[in-house]
Amino acid sequence: MYVRTIFTQDDGFVWETYVPFVDRRSAREIKTEQELAAYLVSIKPYFAEDSMEAWRRTELKRGLIRGSVTPSFFEVLLSFREEFEKLPSNPNSARRIQDIKDAGYTVASVPRKKGSKGYSRIMLPLPLNAEMSYETFTPQFKARVVRLLGGVNAYEARPTTAKALILDHKFSEVRWDEATKAENSPNMTDDEIRAKFQLLDNQRNQQKREICRKCFQDNVRGQIFGIDYFYKGGKEWDGTIPKVGKGAEQGCDGCPWYDIQKWRKLLNEELENNGD
Repeated sequence: MYVRTIFTQDDGFVWETYVPFVDRRSAREIKTEQELAAYLVSIKPYFAEDSMEAWRRTELKRGLIRGSVTPSFFEVLLSFREEFEKLPSNPNSARRIQDIKDAGYTVASVPRKKGSKGYSRIMLPLPLNAEMSYETFTPQFKARVVRLLGGVNAYEARPTTAKALILDHKFSEVRWDEATKAENSPNMTDDEIRAKFQLLDNQRNQQKREICRKCFQDNVRGQIFGIDYFYKGGKEWDGTIPKVGKGAEQGCDGCPWYDIQKWRKLLNEELENNGD
């Protein structure tokens, strides 16, 4: 969630941008106008002309962004302006932006002007967040999980080659804290594995990740195929449930993306019962 902000420095330099006031990566959740005002004052020095130019040079030298495609996105974003048309054409541009965010950079994604589709991307010259490191698994552990779950792609509801499957945590990592992450041991029991994981292909795994991030920001749970059915709770995130940490998992339970196979099973049962 972002607020449009105009920073005016003592030397007259003015910079207009969007600043996130709810940001999972930095664990920031500003709730009052007083907190927001204090935060904007604290980051104002980063938007001075000299500071922005120095930050740009420093990050280019650091070389955190590697690969054949993502660096071209990164260099365009270093203008710190709204960028859409200038971003390199790529069918997986969302993945490129995610790479940059995962490296610790703050990139605002705001809807384009009225009448236009899509989002503008804006890099902010702020200190880097801790690099996001999504959990990796040994080949042996992955093979065990795939075998235990029958090699079934939960979204497609059919067996899929193990090479195409990803171990997806039902409880989205965007809502984890340090204690939650520590619970994911490779020495889990079979029952723990069944409770924690489902199998998805890469496309659906990325789709779920973005839907969960949007839910975290907007407090609106995701859907599959536009079907307005939740086996527990409703479309709105329950405000009495914490947004982060183990307690947040009860707010995810009931969302179709949390446990796709359970959601499908219960939806089919409800349709059968209503048909009698």
